[in-house]
Amino acid sequence: ELDVQVTGRAGSEELQALEDGFNSMARSIANAHKTLQARIEQATARLSHQALHDPLTSLPNRRAFEQALEELLSASRRAGDHGALCFMDLDHFKPVNDRGGHAAGDALLRVVADLIRSHLRSEDTVCRIGGDEFALILRGCTSADAARIASELCEAVRALRFEWEGREYRIGASIGFAMIGGGFASVAELVRAADHACYTVKREGRGRAMAYRPEDFSA
Repeated sequence: ELDVQVTGRAGSEELQALEDGFNSMARSIANAHKTLQARIEQATARLSHQALHDPLTSLPNRRAFEQALEELLSASRRAGDHGALCFMDLDHFKPVNDRGGHAAGDALLRVVADLIRSHLRSEDTVCRIGGDEFALILRGCTSADAARIASELCEAVRALRFEWEGREYRIGASIGFAMIGGGFASVAELVRAADHACYTVKREGRGRAMAYRPEDFSA
């Protein structure tokens, strides 16, 4: 028990000095314990953050994305809180890496991450799930809302002028989305639908947003 103190009622100077020394030592141990505990809590919080966030963009990573999507799908089944899952893939990103190097590619990803954040609502979530791929979880929106948000984001990325070492780069974004609570039995099915919608956009010309179409998936 680190808060124990001697009462300080010694009848001699020697015992008083011993009591004072004990109390001083006890206070030092208690303070050291508090400092150590605070450092452990800080380190734990830092490790927890690192485990769920992408170190390059500071966005939630794939693990955090999967957790958030599982929670939202469960909420959708219980309370009908629908939303949309969007998969976003950057167009013409490879030339930035090839010509400007990976430093340019990393800088561009940070710029795009900030751009996405600025175009989403406070209740929405954007994650970097790998490479130049991002996932957006739009909460409490209709299919029309999702299409509008995704299209505006495509326009914003298209308008982006990224400069690196005196050279300007132009990129684009392809977004496919599927509605959460739209009859998908699992997170895996929902992810496949949104991913396939994004693939369909890339195949059909890139640079725009498209909702999942069951006929494309079965084709």
